[in-house]
Amino acid sequence: MPEETPDTGSRQAGTSPGPTMEVTSEPQAQSPVPEFPPQQVFAPPPEDGMGIGRAIFVAIVAWLVPGMGHLLQGRWGRAVIGFAAVGAMALAGLWMRGNVFPPQRDDAFGVLGFVADAGAGIFYLLAHTFQKAGPDVSHAAGDYGTRLLATAGVLNLLFVLDAIEISRGQKN
Repeated sequence: MPEETPDTGSRQAGTSPGPTMEVTSEPQAQSPVPEFPPQQVFAPPPEDGMGIGRAIFVAIVAWLVPGMGHLLQGRWGRAVIGFAAVGAMALAGLWMRGNVFPPQRDDAFGVLGFVADAGAGIFYLLAHTFQKAGPDVSHAAGDYGTRLLATAGVLNLLFVLDAIEISRGQKN
């Protein structure tokens, strides 16, 4: 069999073999992806003087009833999702007989638990009405219920912050 020898003399150093591209003077087709103008990341606060007052009102209402802050601003989808998510987690936590933390100052974890639970708004305020037998954290379900209640409160606080940003014009 004849041996193959590499072709070293026919190419210049630094070039690779392959198809060549012809340069034409015809215009090339534009990309199908439209170009959008740059968007402003932070909008200035409203100049009507009602920005802070409106944001405080939206914050209180959004905390009290999950999703209501978005509903007041015409964000129906976010309002429904917020109420359904926070409500489902809070009611599931109460159904599992999770612990509802009372306001206390002697234990740091108790304070954090209270803040997390109280974030659920109306669900925290009505928790003792729903849960007449008290918590049952001796079983796994009660422990999971405690975590669901805290998660519902933290999620509602995130919805409150989102509603505040929308009311201040910092988010669409």
